[in-house]
Amino acid sequence: MRILKNLWILAKSGFTQEVEKTFREKVNFLLRLFLVLLIFKIIYFTSTYLIKTIDAINFPVVSTEFEMDTYAGIYQFLILAIFLPIIEELTFRLGLKFTKWNFVIMFTGLTFISLKILFKLGWVTSITIGAVSTIVFSILLKKQILEKLTEFWKINRLVIFYFLLICFSTLHLSNYELNYSSLLYVPILFLPHFFTGLIFSYARLESGIILSISLHILNNALISFPILLTG
Repeated sequence: MRILKNLWILAKSGFTQEVEKTFREKVNFLLRLFLVLLIFKIIYFTSTYLIKTIDAINFPVVSTEFEMDTYAGIYQFLILAIFLPIIEELTFRLGLKFTKWNFVIMFTGLTFISLKILFKLGWVTSITIGAVSTIVFSILLKKQILEKLTEFWKINRLVIFYFLLICFSTLHLSNYELNYSSLLYVPILFLPHFFTGLIFSYARLESGIILSISLHILNNALISFPILLTG
């Protein structure tokens, strides 16, 4: 399959050339990528289900201490299916191609996520500090610095690609209740987010950020749909 071949090339090089597509071709490309994601999820969930049936294995479970659990079902769905995909794509995929504002937006997202997830600050505090940091940061980005960053991006595409991909995958480990006895299974939890991040990156590089956001929204909407039924 062409998509799998291109994903392999992307994994080795960290870059793929953008291809001009008509709207119809983009929709077709989006659906084909979504189908690849579905097949992978079926394989992954079937495998993890079989692992969980072995009583001796202490497989990590999804954390029950989410701040958004206090929201009604429809709001949880909107956050998971729309808000988070947009934030994550702008943070982890937009910066794969360097421009000043792609870099600034990536910096803003990484700052916000670090404050909210790692330091567990409130929404208002995280947004305020992130906004102030972004303004100061964008002012400091003079022409000479931008030229050096542009050159750095060209030379280190693979490093930047895997830095953002690993950050994206690691971020999602915070969704699980991890302890010493379950650390052995961290790679199993890491793998699906790594693979989906690879596909989102492929979508972004070949067809633009709007397509990767759309694919991410489709993916999260599928996973979050039960919330609408039970919320």
